[in-house]
Amino acid sequence: MKKSFILLASLIAFSCLCEPLVQGKEKDTFSISLVQQATVKKKEGGEVLWEHYKVKEGDYIWQLLRQRDLLKRPDISELVSLLKSMNKSLTNLDLIHPGQTILIPLNITPVRGSAEREEFFQKSIMGISSLKDINFDKHIVKAGDNLTMIVHSRYKIPPKYLYDEYLNLVQKFNPSLKNVDLIYPNQVIRLPIYSPEIVRMPIKAKKIEIAPKKTKITLTEETGQIVSLRKKLSDIFNQMDEDFIDSGEQFIPLKSGGQINLRADSFPMLNLSSGIRLIIDLKNELPEDIGQLILADWEDYRIVHLSTDDNLKTTMDKILAASNYYKILRSGEQFKIRSGDIGISIAGDWVIIPYRSEEDIPEKIVTLTFINNQAEQTPGAVKAYLEKLGIKVIDYSELPVPKDIEKDAPIQKKIKSGKNIDFPLPSLLLNLAGQPFSSQIKIPVYQGEGSGYNLIIQADLFFNRRGKDCIIDTTGLSPAITSLLKKHQFLVLSLAGEKDLNRITELTLDFLGLSFDSKPHHFLAASRDKTRNITLTIPGISFYDQEGKKILATDKKMPIEIVSFLNQKGYHVLELSEFQD
Repeated sequence: MKKSFILLASLIAFSCLCEPLVQGKEKDTFSISLVQQATVKKKEGGEVLWEHYKVKEGDYIWQLLRQRDLLKRPDISELVSLLKSMNKSLTNLDLIHPGQTILIPLNITPVRGSAEREEFFQKSIMGISSLKDINFDKHIVKAGDNLTMIVHSRYKIPPKYLYDEYLNLVQKFNPSLKNVDLIYPNQVIRLPIYSPEIVRMPIKAKKIEIAPKKTKITLTEETGQIVSLRKKLSDIFNQMDEDFIDSGEQFIPLKSGGQINLRADSFPMLNLSSGIRLIIDLKNELPEDIGQLILADWEDYRIVHLSTDDNLKTTMDKILAASNYYKILRSGEQFKIRSGDIGISIAGDWVIIPYRSEEDIPEKIVTLTFINNQAEQTPGAVKAYLEKLGIKVIDYSELPVPKDIEKDAPIQKKIKSGKNIDFPLPSLLLNLAGQPFSSQIKIPVYQGEGSGYNLIIQADLFFNRRGKDCIIDTTGLSPAITSLLKKHQFLVLSLAGEKDLNRITELTLDFLGLSFDSKPHHFLAASRDKTRNITLTIPGISFYDQEGKKILATDKKMPIEIVSFLNQKGYHVLELSEFQD
């Protein structure tokens, strides 16, 4: 005959097994309050408490028994026999399948009469007093609690044993408890577990393996490293506009009843825009069973376990791998977009596209790069320009780096032509080349000897360069006059009818004998390698003026941030669009 009852297991502030370096140090980093369904089956001379379990990928029987600390029990052979008899479909203990439901016996309790049961309680209590390795429940006292009420809520202890033996044991294992009738809120009391009707299912925590050759770290050093890592992660994700919670307590409800409480300084929570909630296990101390409870109930939760070997970069790799972002590019991979006439190639240690947008054009991009010095910072002007496009640039350093002062740097003036100047663009180019000239001047080209006639033309721009008389014509001399001028050793550049400002610039520079580059110009934003950098591709014609200054002439409208960036790169910007008729 079967009967069901509710097993209430309150595992409060369970001390993890993952700290071999600090013996006896208790950690109240998490607690769990569970309400699980269990069943008692009667057998000859006793009752069996068993658990319903659904097999997962990678499970095997002996692992499940080990996780519940059953293999060390003196009655393990009887439990294995019960396991076989309770699972008729389990013909081979070495062969179980994911999704299969099995019954796992947890405890065998003798069935006795009233006198026998009291004798059993007494032996249990007296036995506990001599145990060195005792299991405890921990209780944090709340306002209005009294010790008798706390014990009654957990264990069914006959009054004659409660007020004498058991409370004496509680006082023995809590030296600071001078008076069992006097407890106060937030006091932690250790309650020895002994009753046959209470089954404590041990939670197996992962142990951190420490290489024997590594220097042993002290608790203070370890705590300092953890705090430092937590602060760095908080700084990074806050800059990414993600919700990083590293203080207070996190409460995760369980669908079957109860909840799991996590202290956020040991288990920070990261609520991502992707909809995923990441629990970051900073010290790899969250037991596997607790993690399985969370993941089984909540599809949007992920757990990231860190190890003592993880640095900030490997930590970020683990977190981003679990983030469920739409796309993540790593060092060496580039994401390319265009903004008007400017091409942008984005690279960094990570380029993060949180979610997919319409037509696969992201509305938000984050590039995160670890830097070592100020020279590796992305200029503030570039950051400001990209931010307008929905691109967040984060340069992060674990070492102190001066703040970026370029963001508020004044925008230098662009090259301007003078007012009321004839033929402004060619005139400006002549000035930049340091070439003196005259405009709208009459030049005698031909005079007949004693014939009484001569030929005089009006030149738009006239100058002598390297011993040669030169004319730049913008109004349109006839082909016959141009031919005659060349016959008389004049150099003539005809710009009449030319509307393309880039073409006018190239022809004029070539006429002056100046070198120039009219290919698209690629600029690395910061002083770091291309695989982790932002590249801007800007159209224009570059050349040097008479003073050796770099000039970039472009017929495109440049954003003020790009003009400032080019200024910082040593370029003076000549916007040809100002010379458009």
